[in-house]
Amino acid sequence: MIQEIAILLPCHSFEDFPTYHTGDEAQSLLANWTAMWHPAFLASAGKNPQWHRVDSPPENLEGLALLIPSICKSELPAGFSQRAKESGATLVKGLTDRQEIVTRLLDRVGDVHEVAVKLAPDFYALGYCYLQVELLTRQMRYSSSLDEIYFENKTIEAAKAAAEGNEETALGCLQACFDVLMEERNQYYSVDASLLDFTLVAESTLNESLLAEVKGQLPTNLWISGSLAQKIAEDHTELKEAISAKITEKKLGIVGGEWIEGPLNLLDPESLLANFQRGHEAYQQAFGAAPKVFGRRRFGMTAFLPQVLRGLGYVGAVHATLDEGKLPVSIQGKARWEGIDGSTIDALAKFPLDATKPETFLSLFSKLGEAMDGEHVATLAFAHWPQMTSPWYEDLKTIARYGNSLGEFVTAEHYFEETDTATYHGNFKPEDYRTPWLKQSIVRRQEGPVSQHAQREQFNARLEAVEKLRAFAELMAGATTSKASQSPERSLQDPANPSEDQSVETEKLILEASRNLAAAIPRAEQPVQHAYLSINTLNSLSTRGVYLSELADLPASSEPVIASGHDSKRKFAAVDVPGCGYAWIAGDAKGNASKQKALLDGHVLRNEFMEVHIHPETGGIKSIYDYKTRGNRLSQQLSLRTPGKKQATGQRYLGPDASAIYSQMQVTQIDPATSSPAMGEIHTRGNIIGEEKEVMATYKQTYRLWRASRVLEIDIEIEPQVDPKSLPWDSHYCCRLAWGDETALTYHDVQWVRTRCSGRRIEASNYVEINASHGKTTLLTAGIPFHLRNHGHMLDTILIPHGESQRKFRLGIGLDLPYSLPASRDFMYQPQPVFESASMPAPGKSSWMFHLEAKNVILTSLESLTNENGDVIGCKTKILETEGRNAKGALRCFRKVGEAHLCDFHGNRISKCLVDGDRINFQLAPGQWYPLEIYWA
Repeated sequence: MIQEIAILLPCHSFEDFPTYHTGDEAQSLLANWTAMWHPAFLASAGKNPQWHRVDSPPENLEGLALLIPSICKSELPAGFSQRAKESGATLVKGLTDRQEIVTRLLDRVGDVHEVAVKLAPDFYALGYCYLQVELLTRQMRYSSSLDEIYFENKTIEAAKAAAEGNEETALGCLQACFDVLMEERNQYYSVDASLLDFTLVAESTLNESLLAEVKGQLPTNLWISGSLAQKIAEDHTELKEAISAKITEKKLGIVGGEWIEGPLNLLDPESLLANFQRGHEAYQQAFGAAPKVFGRRRFGMTAFLPQVLRGLGYVGAVHATLDEGKLPVSIQGKARWEGIDGSTIDALAKFPLDATKPETFLSLFSKLGEAMDGEHVATLAFAHWPQMTSPWYEDLKTIARYGNSLGEFVTAEHYFEETDTATYHGNFKPEDYRTPWLKQSIVRRQEGPVSQHAQREQFNARLEAVEKLRAFAELMAGATTSKASQSPERSLQDPANPSEDQSVETEKLILEASRNLAAAIPRAEQPVQHAYLSINTLNSLSTRGVYLSELADLPASSEPVIASGHDSKRKFAAVDVPGCGYAWIAGDAKGNASKQKALLDGHVLRNEFMEVHIHPETGGIKSIYDYKTRGNRLSQQLSLRTPGKKQATGQRYLGPDASAIYSQMQVTQIDPATSSPAMGEIHTRGNIIGEEKEVMATYKQTYRLWRASRVLEIDIEIEPQVDPKSLPWDSHYCCRLAWGDETALTYHDVQWVRTRCSGRRIEASNYVEINASHGKTTLLTAGIPFHLRNHGHMLDTILIPHGESQRKFRLGIGLDLPYSLPASRDFMYQPQPVFESASMPAPGKSSWMFHLEAKNVILTSLESLTNENGDVIGCKTKILETEGRNAKGALRCFRKVGEAHLCDFHGNRISKCLVDGDRINFQLAPGQWYPLEIYWA
């Protein structure tokens, strides 16, 4: 029989209770503390558990059951264990499993009634609640107001009732105990804290454990993607029905929104939105409702998201990640997340606690006290896999069934809709987000750590071109093209990149749509000619080079042709193509007689905007000059970066780049390949040489400059002889740029919006902009996303890290580009011109279909609107401000407009636009993105 049950602790009182332990020590402490509260032990002892200092154990040991956590074993007085044994006491030392401790002691109390066994978890929860409330009271700087006598009387009454099999009485007394603990907590914080339970879902957890989690008594939230929702609907009928029922009862929340959790910050706006729309469709079909709270397990927050979430009807977001990566945090649990355009949405801005770790629950009072003390809405969130939690988390759930002593479990939707609106704006700067994509690709041995992202972006750019070309054709023809082939879906993640067959199929679709557009353009009553139709799907003027192999004669140098030329294999021309328009290029017998100066002179390329000198020893760019400022604007070379030796202990740390070793280029051949008035081209080849003059790789580079273009094109091919180390940011083959101004500011695009980046690691799928004192230089990346700024005046574009199989790359260098985004999108992809035998278009050799007066605004999409008869009655587009500043202007259409409306991302109208003839007036905030619905007059 147990006359008293007690625990030894290394403290004097609750004020110095040992809450700093972790791992097995925390587990042992909590297991021993809560095991004492088994109803059989309480009923036998007739009083609540006691505790004693480990350095001053009790003298009277008769009938004592004494629990000794692992943190106290080494501090026991010598001989105490022997004295306890001789006195008939029972010692339980250093155990970490609560059930094992209880089993050791049950022999002392004889048979235990099944009601006591059934209610044992409730008594454990009471002991845990008592501990945390007492610690929380002191954390909040209050003294305890608990009536210890009443609390003990009710606890023992509950225990005895359970031991006698009287379940109803036992539950009533337990409720009274929890009520008095809640009353004590209400003395210093009378508002309930919100507890959020996040159950993580993966394909491997679609089992009975998840079903049990869903059917639990307390509100929970499933962290689930749209693709998993679809799989549940297809393969797990019982789970689907349980989730749907709980959602209807508002006992379960869905956190998610996307179809798949890909590299969100590297997606273009339309692909990002397509991911959400496809995800919402899957949720709707599976559970009858789409999420209203956004969250993702993998890293992927960006400053572009708030406006998208608001436009899709979300009420909140979980601004946290359970993945690697860096993102800004808030001092508040619930904060206003402000996006790049000024849109705001309520966000849970703290990381969920790990519900499997004992230290989370040993120090729970501290986290709860901090939330109560400093947050506008006291919040704690927990994350775990189905049925994989600490016993103390189950205790917390049991406590919540009896009352809100330690908080109330709610769904995420309830949390954002019912708790106070956040007043604190989180300082979430775009440059504070740093993703783990490159590192994870190396660790997971994914194919193409760099090229997978470039291929995805280039493929999606082709799909964008298909959609716009089709829309142009339908709008010009006044009817839909019913025979048009179905477009592939956008590529949304890594490493699931489009196959080669998909890319070939997409090119066929582009050619089909281009020909449909060519057929829809009205023609002048003139003789048929062989000509090329070059189409610009972007809304900014494009100065581009086109190849004209099918023409018998070169075109004359008159609008839209700037200059034409040829070499031994090709005919080509530099042309201006209006935004959302076309240029018609026909041969002319006089076109060969151009008197314009060639762009190549020895090892120098020059046009109206720049002069590029190729280094005679390295084969890289020695210097780039403009005609307005003195001095070299930029130099370029290929290199293998390897980490250097570690600094000796005691040396001053000079930064991560101080010891890095860069190999050098050594040219073996420079070939001035093409010299013409329209285009100049130089080929170089050679070796990349290490410190010991060993060959690390061979390289080939082609530099290409078109007449009147501000962009130097660089084709790169590297064949490594030495594989980089598996530290991608420290070891890689790269294209290295250098400039003279160490104070230059760098910018890049976040979902196509220009954003300042102050860190070393830059992730940019479109461009990196270097703003120096002498001008603006822009690296056009063509989808290559990873860049490293070092020493303040150098930039590595990572081409081949460890495991990369791609060997050919394409980059561009733009000098003083008025707007970087249109130039980068044009460099990313432009449809090949269509060869035709037709009369000249009636509008002339070049014309536009849409014209945006605000140059810092881009059309991200275009599709036709039809009536029930299939007649085209207008179009839908989306307009995005790209420079991070206010935009005011008009969209001009090739037809007179009847009305136009700004909409949300579900197509619901928000406001009516002012229309004047063919002009639609608009205003956009910096970085703002809006759908626009247009109807012809």
